[in-house]
Amino acid sequence: MSFRIKIPIPFHLLNVALAAVPLIISIFGITSQISDYIRSGSLLRAANLISSSCCDNFDFIVVGGGSAGSAIAARLTEDPQIRVLLLEAGGNPNPISYIPATASYMFLHPSVDWQYKTASQPNSGYGITKREIPWPRGKSLGGSSNSNFMIYNRGNPRDFDRWALHTGDARWKYKNVEKYFRKIEDYFGNWDGNGYHSKGGPLRVEPVRYRPGLDDVLKAATEKGYDIRDQNADQKQGFSPLDLTQKRGMRFSTYRAYILPNQRRKNLVIYRYTFVTKIHLDDSRRAVGVSYLRHGVKGYASASKEIILSGGTINSPALLMHSGIGPKEHLQQVGIRPLVDLPVGSTLQDHVSTAIGPFILNKPESLILHRDVDVNAIVNFFRNGIGPLTSPQACVGVGLVSTPGHSTDWPNIMYTVASLGMFFGLPYILDTAFSTGKLADTYLGPHVGKDSHVILVTLGLPKSRGFIRLKDNNPLSQPIIDPQYFTDAQDADIKAMVKGVQLIVDLYENTTALQKLDAHLPPTNLPGCENYVLRSPEYYECFVKTVTITNYHPAASCPMGRPYDPNAVVDSQLRVIGVKGLRVADASVMPYVTNTNTNAPSIMIGEMCADMVKKTWNLL
Repeated sequence: MSFRIKIPIPFHLLNVALAAVPLIISIFGITSQISDYIRSGSLLRAANLISSSCCDNFDFIVVGGGSAGSAIAARLTEDPQIRVLLLEAGGNPNPISYIPATASYMFLHPSVDWQYKTASQPNSGYGITKREIPWPRGKSLGGSSNSNFMIYNRGNPRDFDRWALHTGDARWKYKNVEKYFRKIEDYFGNWDGNGYHSKGGPLRVEPVRYRPGLDDVLKAATEKGYDIRDQNADQKQGFSPLDLTQKRGMRFSTYRAYILPNQRRKNLVIYRYTFVTKIHLDDSRRAVGVSYLRHGVKGYASASKEIILSGGTINSPALLMHSGIGPKEHLQQVGIRPLVDLPVGSTLQDHVSTAIGPFILNKPESLILHRDVDVNAIVNFFRNGIGPLTSPQACVGVGLVSTPGHSTDWPNIMYTVASLGMFFGLPYILDTAFSTGKLADTYLGPHVGKDSHVILVTLGLPKSRGFIRLKDNNPLSQPIIDPQYFTDAQDADIKAMVKGVQLIVDLYENTTALQKLDAHLPPTNLPGCENYVLRSPEYYECFVKTVTITNYHPAASCPMGRPYDPNAVVDSQLRVIGVKGLRVADASVMPYVTNTNTNAPSIMIGEMCADMVKKTWNLL
């Protein structure tokens, strides 16, 4: 039963609240750190523990407690005889992260995010300061699953079949990895009961609970000939309501799925606020231990069996290179002695995106924060798990389409439909979060107060590849991240993005369902694109290259492949080539990024890695 009392929050108080979000996050972050520190035992015990430099011996060390690492640590410690150390640079998730509507705000503070930016991009990011595109990455137990938009997408079966062909290992075919997706799921989503999902797994999946305007979008999609379908079954071109990793409206991260239920296991030791600086190899090139900084104090831990690196697509290659594993010439340039010459960080991929909109509406079919978030909404969220606070920035649906030349069974464009109205403060938030100066304020400002939808258009199957490199030999320095957006030789990526934009504009402006809402783009050019004819292909290309953002899906910086593959960093069992006792398990091992969101595939990789390790050591 939901409350109907309408007690609006005054606009000036709302603006104060929005401005205070980073401060609130900071306060909760500090509180969380203190809580984590006390939870580990007495201050004296903690002081003794972190000052030790030689006494931590484990069977396995897992570096990074994100989506893959948390799954690995939980699965390995199912055997009580196996002792596992999990090292995480952050702490427990910020309590605010449990509220899905705060997703974007989680990126704003260094206590929960690495604050990465790309190198200046030659062909994109025209509207961003120095063309350095923000690349948020989560820093806490649960990793980016604490700050993502919670969208549960497995990817296309052909994604995984391509991995299997690339590696020569049939274990990566979809018919084989599907059992791990089922193993992950506690599924109560939009397509419950269709035979493609399972219950009882660690990760809760539920339907989007707040969905203004979604029915109209789905009707418009059917007008254009798209099916409404489960995109986690046999994925094909079509649209769907979102399945989200949440429970009763609250975020359900991999921390909640894997760490929280198992953190009291005696054989699982978790070091929070621990930054790993180096992986140590012995004379036979076996990984034997790691050096780290914990609460600023140096430490060392050893592993008798294996070290599993799950730092993510940026941190995993960076740590390998700081440990002497990487491109020989580059390591020498930054003053690191090469131990194993591998193409670490050389084949980076990401889902480049743009936000097209706002599609202005004449009816209240969107979330306008200053109108719709009131005391009633807050009470309903905490009591009933419903309302606008359950939604990650009003995202309600996903569409997958194929541009000309691509199979409809393997779509290359993804739409994330956000029923996001132009609320007061939104332009400022966007300009701040994405370093766009006054771009959002100039373009969106005249429409503040209006209902609208915004569509995130994402290139699901990019051809461009970039790289991760070290700035210097200081492990605390941020690495150089260069995704090289829109640099493929045939310009296929930008052509596909322009077509993707044209298709979604056509859906909004030329269907009966959405024209009932008078859906339309603003009749003005985006700042910086004034010299192009509005709505022409050239204008949309300018738009995409000006409003360039990541969809937070970096991958393929430590790709798996056959041992003789010149681009391979790990083999098909995720073992670092030329090194014993060291694996990598996270999105970095994907040889090609999946065509949709990467959180579920990253968890699947963690589950597969855990089984591979167990089989190696006869622990199954």
